[in-house]
Amino acid sequence: MRAGGRRRNMLAIAVALLLALALSVTACTRGAAEGDLPGSESDGEVTRNAFSFLVCGDPHARTDLLQKIVDQALPGEFLVITGDISTGKGLDEMREMKRFLDGTGLEYHVIPGDNDMPRGDTSTFTEVFGPDHFYLDIQDARLVFVNDAVAGIGCPDDQLAWLEDTLAGLEGKKTVIGFAHVPPGAPLDVGRGGFQPRETESAREMLDILADAGAPVLYCGHIHAYMLYSSGPPRVVVSGGAGANPHLSEESGGFHHFLRVTVRGGEVSEEVIPL
Repeated sequence: MRAGGRRRNMLAIAVALLLALALSVTACTRGAAEGDLPGSESDGEVTRNAFSFLVCGDPHARTDLLQKIVDQALPGEFLVITGDISTGKGLDEMREMKRFLDGTGLEYHVIPGDNDMPRGDTSTFTEVFGPDHFYLDIQDARLVFVNDAVAGIGCPDDQLAWLEDTLAGLEGKKTVIGFAHVPPGAPLDVGRGGFQPRETESAREMLDILADAGAPVLYCGHIHAYMLYSSGPPRVVVSGGAGANPHLSEESGGFHHFLRVTVRGGEVSEEVIPL
């Protein structure tokens, strides 16, 4: 997304938020307090998790803020970047971002945003960073990473089928945490504010699959701000403040930042850390 057209961006985001309210059902429970034991029961099953990691989105090829994020990582933490790691200038820019991340020594996981795959072409991203969708099992949690930023499509049908298969039978057995670039219901092209029916439909399907698996939260980027986009379930949290020019005022969440996500048992919470 480009920084120009601020007023049009603001209008588009306002429309997206109204649609997001329609997607929202009820509020999810926030994370456990620091002193709580890492165990959560559901239908006789127990999930035991005690770990944390960092989340940011939309660096737009800036490494200065990424370095500040990496410098604040605690032992054992890793970094998730929810798309738009580049500005769309091609292979050299993408490779430079990978060289930077590799040089930090911190474990990281990246999914593509719309900037990273102009006209929906994932070839540059996948050549540098690998698959555009995957999952990780950490303790009793499953982290699922989805590419929902394909122009005119959102989340492709094959990925929706993969997501459903990957999460089948996990409710109450694993804590599911989702990651995507575009918040469900937001337009892929924020500058123009255009809504494409299939993008909206695939977003709804993705949310339904995550909800059926009991996922408490989906972390996204795309909008250059921090916001609780939807109260869920699952909650949709936007963190698009790792480098791109903010879309909103500072008071409304438009500031550079990252998240520290804490997983305790089946509860997931996040701390917003300004940069």
